[in-house]
Amino acid sequence: MCELAVYTLKGEAREKLMEGVVRLVMQDGKVLMEGIFGDSKEIEGRLAEVNIIAQSADIILA
Repeated sequence: MCELAVYTLKGEAREKLMEGVVRLVMQDGKVLMEGIFGDSKEIEGRLAEVNIIAQSADIILA
């Protein structure tokens, strides 16, 4: 299985927001992340990049 670590980007700063993410949903200026264990987190921003090889995703904060 391919879970992602999701990071927030603000300028040059990159900070880990959540690990084990299996689903990303973008809607109304927000990104909903759902984890492998049923946990979820929502943040205002937009998806910048998903890199399956690095198993990471970047979100630019609103």
